Amino acid sequence: MSRKYPAFLNLENKNVLLIGGGKVALEKLPHLIDCGAKIIVISLEVCSEVSLILKKHPEIQFEQRSVEFSDLQGRALVFSATNDPDLNRRLTEYAHSWKIWINCADDPSNCDFYSAAVLDRGPVRIAISTEGNFAGLSGVVKSALDELLPEENEADFQDLIQFRKELKTMLPDPAQRKRVLKELLQTLKNDYFRIPANQKTI
Repeated sequence: MSRKYPAFLNLENKNVLLIGGGKVALEKLPHLIDCGAKIIVISLEVCSEVSLILKKHPEIQFEQRSVEFSDLQGRALVFSATNDPDLNRRLTEYAHSWKIWINCADDPSNCDFYSAAVLDRGPVRIAISTEGNFAGLSGVVKSALDELLPEENEADFQDLIQFRKELKTMLPDPAQRKRVLKELLQTLKNDYFRIPANQKTI
């Protein structure tokens, strides 16, 4: 089986449809909001947590009704957060007829792409995926990375990014700049990411 190509999508101002309003939809919404997507949620019911998000973000369009296949037209991406395999199959067929990518939660056979467990540390974003097969395993790996990259180090990563930008002015020679950055990254690897010999990894 071929591997999936890892990528980060620019969804800013992109038209994204989220079908469903339960716990699975709750997992999708915060990331879609952070991406700056233009979100429409269609669902007969919404859980209390999703309802709170919708109230906090009036820019999200919400329609309390059953989804229709025509709702998929013109979307950049579609997320189906239902527990109806037959509906997922039909939505996928319709999405493909319009050359629209769709993700059906917990239904890998009806996915053109997969969501991931995400760890954010300032400018560093790490996504962990099992291609829809075992979300719990992605969560365990994320927890391990949480310990390796604690939140209090976000400012350090921001400083490193800013330093790299300023270095272009300080050292205009590309070869010299590359050498300095290589030494910096090696120091970071040795001093920051070093795991003590007596500490077991997962």
